[in-house]
Amino acid sequence: MLLHDAGYPPDPIPGYSEIDFPCPENKLYHPKEVFDCQRNIYNSLMEQKLINPVGGVYVYSDLSMITAMYVVGHLAQKLQKVSRNELRSACIENLDPNSPEIAQCYYEAFVKKYILIPKSMTQSSFLPDKSEWNDIAPTWDDDVFRHRVIQGQVSDENSYSLGGIAGHAGLFSSARDAITLASSLMWAPVSSSFVNKTTALYFTTIYNVTQSSRALGWDTNNYQQNTYRGCGNLSPTTWTHTGYTGTQICGDPVRKIVTVLLTNRCYPNKSKTLPDIHRARKEFNNAVKAAFDANEN
Repeated sequence: MLLHDAGYPPDPIPGYSEIDFPCPENKLYHPKEVFDCQRNIYNSLMEQKLINPVGGVYVYSDLSMITAMYVVGHLAQKLQKVSRNELRSACIENLDPNSPEIAQCYYEAFVKKYILIPKSMTQSSFLPDKSEWNDIAPTWDDDVFRHRVIQGQVSDENSYSLGGIAGHAGLFSSARDAITLASSLMWAPVSSSFVNKTTALYFTTIYNVTQSSRALGWDTNNYQQNTYRGCGNLSPTTWTHTGYTGTQICGDPVRKIVTVLLTNRCYPNKSKTLPDIHRARKEFNNAVKAAFDANEN
């Protein structure tokens, strides 16, 4: 799943927000971001057919990250890493304590307890409070599903139908917090209760160069496999990830620098997105590289 070669298609078909998927809110002109489709979505995932042999082909798939969410949440519950009283009440109010889909709620609590709070990432959360929405950039004017400008709520339709908590989308953050998290990987100590140096290296190193440029969860700027190379001319061992709306993180272990670029290529109409996001990403990172190298020399 972390390598995106689990055999999944890129997205669920039908999508969780589509009219023929059995989510109650899908019938409404202005669907709410609520937890009323957890059982149907979980059951749909369990019935998902693979399109490739497991491990055989790289296909970037949100389904891999959605599945990973349930795995993490299930283990957080089973291993008692999170207690029930730490779960979001709205997430569990319609669920039996032993239902498998409750793993979604444990996943959110796990992320908060073991990542956001220990790293003091106070500007990061799923489902930001409505009082914060005006401080969050709008993503696009959704004229297909929600029929309004999306602001303060997750733009991804599948995550929205899940209630705003998902493994592939829904975590709001800031440049400061993104730098904090990325720095924990770049400068991971030999011994750490968070992420140690060995683990960080394992998850940020290209795994199978004959198949893709992917590391575990991350992509890399590998010159052989990555033709996109949004990190520009940063080193080929640079670990990276992009976001659909135009965001990007790059971490160059050769220069020991981390870059965070938060943009929105989708506003106001995602069907008419700006064509230059790739160029903007490369030019941004090349400018950082040039400034760093000039200072080093």
